[in-house]
Amino acid sequence: MLNKTAGINLAFTFTLLCVVNLCRGQGAGPTVEVPTTRAALFSLAPNSDGTGLTVASEFKSTAKNVVEQEKPVFWTWFTEVGYTSEYNFRGTNLTPDADGAIFGDARVTKWNFTLGLFAIHQLGDAHADSWSMGEGGGAGSAGVAGAGCAPNCGTVNYQRLPETVRRRFDELDVFLSYKFSVGSIDVTIGDIAFFIERRAETFETDVLPPGFFGNIPDTDTRFRFVGPNPTTQNEQFDRVYITLSTTKLSKYVTPQITYYQTVYSEGQEPEAENIIKYAPVFVDEFVPSPPAPPPGQFPRPQNPRPNDERNEALGGYLEGRVNGHFPITNWLDFNPYTILSVSFRDRTEPGGTSAETAPPGNVRNGSGVYGAHPLTGWNHFQAGVELPIHVLHLGGFSDTKWAPPDAHVYLVPTGAYSYHISNPTPGTDRNEWWGGAKIELTF
Repeated sequence: MLNKTAGINLAFTFTLLCVVNLCRGQGAGPTVEVPTTRAALFSLAPNSDGTGLTVASEFKSTAKNVVEQEKPVFWTWFTEVGYTSEYNFRGTNLTPDADGAIFGDARVTKWNFTLGLFAIHQLGDAHADSWSMGEGGGAGSAGVAGAGCAPNCGTVNYQRLPETVRRRFDELDVFLSYKFSVGSIDVTIGDIAFFIERRAETFETDVLPPGFFGNIPDTDTRFRFVGPNPTTQNEQFDRVYITLSTTKLSKYVTPQITYYQTVYSEGQEPEAENIIKYAPVFVDEFVPSPPAPPPGQFPRPQNPRPNDERNEALGGYLEGRVNGHFPITNWLDFNPYTILSVSFRDRTEPGGTSAETAPPGNVRNGSGVYGAHPLTGWNHFQAGVELPIHVLHLGGFSDTKWAPPDAHVYLVPTGAYSYHISNPTPGTDRNEWWGGAKIELTF
């Protein structure tokens, strides 16, 4: 399992290795190509005498270029590192009220196979008005419980207001895919393994109606505070998927549809006890009616625990997406996209009984109205844009079959909006906005 920064360090190390391979791949010989446009785009290539690099912008090289046949690209690399103000995963905000997240991505493609890593690290603490925060969405956000009122005032309902604080979140995804074509349709099949490390705890505020005060424990106010209590922690998932797309309709627009199926879901959540217990309390105002405990002593209060907080249903997820690619200038692209998703028990919606999320035979009392249920139906709509700015072109040729011939560096500002069609889980707004930036290196 990852330590606090292991996932991100792995992605950055992978990027560094890519750059090392890139430098090794630049042959010390004649310039193969010198761009003749784009003042903002620099092309670096070895001089013909091998003594240094020529920086070319809006001019044409007068040096004699020696035409040399390039070796075929042995494999294709893609790496990126960046910052996002919110880690929004399929419509769910996984870093509510945190300071955003930093991430890294690295992929290598050969023979239509792609092997990749994705890592992301939460910055600051995340907060949600819920008993848990999870990949599929948290448990319910509030509940109402009954409290005995001695000696003869019956039962008083009080509110239970939870808050989960997550001080650490690291995720590492490992994926492998294979792409092939069937006529005009490109088909990609793959598998993604998710490893999530989380450190979180839940606090609770109980609120009595006006005119009542707390004796269990003896707060002499309408409020009592509970916690910290355990909540959902580390999780592991595995999903297989298939994507259908085509580039034949337009050179500017690529539609695609992807179906994900969860085949494994496991994680840590509180299961030892069915109730949240308080320490023994002392009350001096009055004692309950018989049968009474020793004078001045109340039995320990008990709150039902919202068990089965994780969505362990092996559900599916359908995502339709349209990607656009519109060159604006020689150094700037405008790449919008839209997403519409449907959940088949893969996401979570507040309300109902959280025991629905538990595997057969694992239902416990006390879940009741405090939980959530797996969602089947429309999940979310999302629209966003990326603006790749081509800032650097490293030119050259491969002197071995293992090395790439050249590389491109992009600065990519990003922005996105999501509308949650289903009832959003605590920590996620109906309307979410976020953005960030990343640096991409392709070769």
